[in-house]
Amino acid sequence: MKLEAREIVQVAGAVLLLSSLAAPAADATVESDADQGHPTEHLFSSGRYEASVSNGALFSPFGPSRMRPTIDYSYSALQLGYMLGDVKGNGWWRGNFEVAGEGLASAIYEGPGGYIAGGTLWLRYNLVPRNGYGFVPFIQAGAGCVSTDIDHGIVGKPFNFNLEAGAGVRYLVGQNWSISLEFRFQHISNADTGEHNLGINGAGPILGVSYFF
Repeated sequence: MKLEAREIVQVAGAVLLLSSLAAPAADATVESDADQGHPTEHLFSSGRYEASVSNGALFSPFGPSRMRPTIDYSYSALQLGYMLGDVKGNGWWRGNFEVAGEGLASAIYEGPGGYIAGGTLWLRYNLVPRNGYGFVPFIQAGAGCVSTDIDHGIVGKPFNFNLEAGAGVRYLVGQNWSISLEFRFQHISNADTGEHNLGINGAGPILGVSYFF
């Protein structure tokens, strides 16, 4: 992937992060009755579930390369989330926490390797404005483990750990459905448990579809 394209990915990620945080901030200036909730706020009430499927592409290296080689790969995942609490707050931070388990599978299409597969446990904060016109931004962070056949000179061994972070926005469609666009960062390494631990840092866009129940 050319350097110019990588710079576009980095800039797009920064724009998405800023827009996801700015959307509810604009809504905070609107006066509304304390008892009037978001028309779809019930989707984020305590005890509800969210099942989602997502797909995208991550590009590595992202940020300082430390002589890391190019490893670009697809990112496909199935996820089940659980709302830990009801929506709370009155400012731009109004929202709730959600925990989610994710199974992921990736095909490496550029670089020394063929696949990445594993799982991640996520903690997500949903920013639910009172009048968001169907848009619900979110930020999240997660950790897990993966198996991969990436060159052992880079990741050291097949078993590795992964740390992830993301920011994006959902658009609610229908009564129980949403589509989402997210910018995600993923770090994969063996935490110095192998002979080599150069690791990879990938980032890129992720599209998703969710069903709330």
